[in-house]
Amino acid sequence: MKKLLLAGLMVFGLSAAAFAQGVPPAAPAPTVTIRGVVVALAGNVLTVGAPIGSATTTIALAPDFKVQYIVKSSLAAITPGSYVGTAAMPGPNGTLRAIEVHYFAPGFVGRAFSSPYDLGPTSTMTNGNVTNIATTKVDQVDAHTLTIKIDNGDKTIVVTPDTPIVTYAAADASALVKGAHVIVRATKNPDGSLAAAGVNVGKDGLIPPM
Repeated sequence: MKKLLLAGLMVFGLSAAAFAQGVPPAAPAPTVTIRGVVVALAGNVLTVGAPIGSATTTIALAPDFKVQYIVKSSLAAITPGSYVGTAAMPGPNGTLRAIEVHYFAPGFVGRAFSSPYDLGPTSTMTNGNVTNIATTKVDQVDAHTLTIKIDNGDKTIVVTPDTPIVTYAAADASALVKGAHVIVRATKNPDGSLAAAGVNVGKDGLIPPM
């Protein structure tokens, strides 16, 4: 904790010094989401093939890169207080229709927000703690709503019986076998190369729905 605090103070000090000299701090590097299948893992270099076609993307993984499985779950595992993320599309009456929902282990603490996402022109990603779970109807079919607390209010997410629900499980580099479906949040360097601290991989052929 002391090391993290010291690192934070060092970064703050550098930023303050830059402003004092009239030079703004460098903007954070842009991030991109890479989805596809593992072509190869050579040391810390991961090659991902596009879901359709022959294009590949190369990602330099951190020396201590982390790997997590994405595994199937169900809405029954989510309770008030759970921290979740959900990709969604606009629904009626200001609601959001979930494309998928992923939840984290109890005690996980993360940012609360809702922002544009890349699964469609109007898609969003909403992350936060669930404050309420209720029943509803969608096209005459029983469904549920999740109320998620975000930074500036609440979001209501409609979850149908067909909505994929997933969570995370421990994994290691051995999970990155050829053909495994992965999703990687990577940083784009000034030269166009990509780097990432970790990889999420679908277990037993699962395609990460987010």
